[in-house]
Amino acid sequence: MQFKVTHARYFADRRRLEFTASGERDGCLFTVVTEVTCLKEPRTPENVHLVALARLTEIFRRRSASGF
Repeated sequence: MQFKVTHARYFADRRRLEFTASGERDGCLFTVVTEVTCLKEPRTPENVHLVALARLTEIFRRRSASGF
């Protein structure tokens, strides 16, 4: 899976990171908009990327509506 975080915003009052990521997985293009709980603000682009990687891995591990 290759992806790039195109937008990220941290809400300190809710301890939530909202992000948009676009990329390619198994030959298919994707764009995901989601949020994740973070106890501390990810201060560097590398930290945001790691948080996004963990969330995307979780999302793609689930079965899709089509059964794949």
